[in-house]
Parts: sequence; C-alpha cells; structure tokens
Amino acid sequence: MIAEDTVFSVLYDKFMFWSDIVGIITFGVLFYSILRYRAKPGSEKFNPDHIEVGAFPVDRHNTRLEIAFYVVPTILIVWLTVLATSSSNTVWNIPADEDSFDIDIVGKQWFWEFNYVEELTWEDDPRATYVNVEWQDGSTTLTINTLGSSAVNATVVQDGEATDYAIDLESNSTSIALASNYFVYQSVKVTDADGNLLHTWEHLPVGHQLSTAASEHLVVPCDEDIVLTLFSRPHDESNTVYAGVQHAFWLPEWGAKEDLVPGLEGGTVMTFEPDRVGTFDIRCAEFCGLSHSKMVGYIDIVAKDGETCDEDVGIQLISDSEGSSGGEN
Repeated sequence: MIAEDTVFSVLYDKFMFWSDIVGIITFGVLFYSILRYRAKPGSEKFNPDHIEVGAFPVDRHNTRLEIAFYVVPTILIVWLTVLATSSSNTVWNIPADEDSFDIDIVGKQWFWEFNYVEELTWEDDPRATYVNVEWQDGSTTLTINTLGSSAVNATVVQDGEATDYAIDLESNSTSIALASNYFVYQSVKVTDADGNLLHTWEHLPVGHQLSTAASEHLVVPCDEDIVLTLFSRPHDESNTVYAGVQHAFWLPEWGAKEDLVPGLEGGTVMTFEPDRVGTFDIRCAEFCGLSHSKMVGYIDIVAKDGETCDEDVGIQLISDSEGSSGGEN
C-alpha cells in the first residue's frame, strides 16, 4: 500500500475530490432534467421530430448555459493540469542537496545491483530492541549493551569473516577487543537462545555492492533525499555492441518510477525521501525480457547509527497554497 503522505497519493486524493464534485453536479443535473422535463408520448411536449442529436434547440437555446458548457470544463481541466504539473515538478526537480544520500543502481538480466558511492552505518532502534551497539570509526573496542533484552549471542562479521561472541548475561554489557575498520564491510547481529535475530548493526563502506541475485536488500537511510542514479547494463559485458535492455526501477510505496536506458552513459536519476523504517517492495515496471518476473527486490529503510526515524518529512505540494500537506514519503 502506498504511503498516505506521498505526493502521488495526495495528488490522487485531490483528483478524486474534484471528480466527485463533477460527478455529483453532472448526475444531479441529469436526473433533475429527466424528472423535470420528461414528456410522455401523446402529450403536447412530446415531439421527437424536433430533437436533433448533438445540437441545441435553435428556437429555445440558452446562450449563458451553452457558454458555461465550455468554460466550466476548461477551468476544471486547467486546474487539474496545474495540480499534476506542480506535483511532477516537486518530485523530479528537487534541488541538489549536499546532504543527499547517493547510490548507483544497475539493472541487469535479470537482477538489480546496488553500488554504494557513500558509506552507510545504521542500527536498529535500541528503544525497540533493548540492544545498543557502540563501535565507532577507529575504535578498538566493540561494546554491546543488552539490558532488558533476551540476547545471548553476537555474530560479528568483518571483511567476510564471521565470529560468534557470548553475551555477558550478568552485566548486560559485553566488551570485545576488536578494532573497527570502516573501509570494509562490518556487521553485528545479536540473537537470542533460539537463534532469533534481535538487533542489527551494519556498516556498508564506499564501493560495497549488494545484489538481488544474492537475495540482498537495498538499504538506505530515512529522513534524507535519496538520489538513485540508474543504469541498464548486460550481465555479460564481453559483447561491446550489446547495450542491454530497458528496465524501469519502481518503488510502489512512494509511487516513484524511472526508466533505465541501455547505452545511456550518464544514466537516469530518481529521487525520493523516506521517513519511516521498514521493508518495502522493488519492482521492474518495464517488460525487459523472458525473466522480467525476476526483477523484484526489497528496500530497507533504516536509521543511521545514533539517529532515529521519528520525523515526518512529507513534501508539500507546490500548488497547495492553503497549506494542506502532500509529500514524497
């Protein structure tokens, strides 16, 4: 289900409002006219030879009404066009922001690749999991606080090597002598006695790659402009003549979609701004070949380490002069 404060959801509501108004007026006039001016065969008003389809009765036309038939729909269409244009401008012409989070996305045959051009360190909300991981850049000690949780084990992955550590159940604070290295992939996953995942801390370095072919999710932070640069490339690039196929990267939750054009060196750009944590769908909205159905995936919205996703950052529609909110979630 699309988030309620996305710019497209708000635009849909506005279109439905004006459609309801037009429908009520149109059908109201229609039924009124049927009841008010109906004439039965045999009555003096009944004269089928006098009716000409598509033309006003010349002998009893109403000039003001005829003009209104053209003016009112024209005003309505212009107004709806302004709403749609301003909404598109809100989505596709977001000013460049130095604080935006940039990711390169490559559509291949048939999976998505996510290449991180910026590092991302994130952690599950300690207020919900009762677990807090403290492992700062350059630190030589990993501290895991577990007061109030059922945590018994922590699996630490650093540059592809995984090591298990037992949680200190007496002090509820486990310290591990281990130096962090923010140039490699690192993660801390805390589990309970049954192996259920309770808490995740993760660091994705610059140059890290995730892929839906490996069942991995795209991970982006909340409360920031997310700028996706999209490329379409073949899986096997040995044939320099073949440029790949057309894809369309689609995030149904935010109503945002952009084409991936094969052979376009600079790629295409899509922007959105998530404001709540969760896992949402990724789809390909362009038929890209026999395995188009495999072009699916998931996007995880997370909070950066030390931050939360409590703020609602819905974007206001440009055309909304009355101040009702609309947003690109």
